[in-house]
Amino acid sequence: MPLRETEAIVLRSYRLGEADKIVSLLTRQSGRLRAVAAGARRPKSRYGGTLEPLSYVRLWLFERENRELLRMNSAELLESFFDMQKDYRVQVAAQYVAEVSERFLPEREVNERAFRLLLAVLRGLKRSGEVNRPLAYFNYWLLRLGGFLPDLASCAACGRALGNEPGYYGAGSEGLSCAACRRSPADQTVAPGLLAVIASGCQGTLDRWLAAEKAPAGVRETRRFFEELIESHLERKLVTRQLLAEEV
Repeated sequence: MPLRETEAIVLRSYRLGEADKIVSLLTRQSGRLRAVAAGARRPKSRYGGTLEPLSYVRLWLFERENRELLRMNSAELLESFFDMQKDYRVQVAAQYVAEVSERFLPEREVNERAFRLLLAVLRGLKRSGEVNRPLAYFNYWLLRLGGFLPDLASCAACGRALGNEPGYYGAGSEGLSCAACRRSPADQTVAPGLLAVIASGCQGTLDRWLAAEKAPAGVRETRRFFEELIESHLERKLVTRQLLAEEV
């Protein structure tokens, strides 16, 4: 059972027995993993608050042959994102990125770019207190890294360039539709050219985008379109998406 050292972000944890936890992690070196933290629920646990959701930590893990779960040996807190969650809007946004990361990223598939994306977005939420641009940035890059980002300038049904026309999408959409191909009068609308503006902002670092200018009009509209794409790919409802719709 070799001891493995890795940086990780805690996505969530589950109770195991009376004193232990199963911790869901996104690690830099090994992708998404689950590990047992023995005694983590005891009042005088050696882990303390290290394993709080969204903590950035350094871990030492044992991997046992033919066992799905790893075993945690020790943990060191590198950065906490706990205080930023006193703002309910930011808390919901942080819970959203954790839920999407856990559902979207395959287990044990190394993806350092996704790890760096999640860390950058958490830091963006923490430093700015802003929600829509960090979430739009997260959604855009997660879809792009996963190969699920559609052509944002063309109709997904007929392929015609949208140009100066609005795009339309509804539940289960995998891209935008033109007016002729829209499936329902209840479909949501994305303003012409808006996605190009947001995509341009996403090309640099999130810190640069947040510092360069105020949020462009329609960033929330774009964020919600990206959320629909992610949910369509997952083929399941996201708990935190409804909370975002109510609060952000």
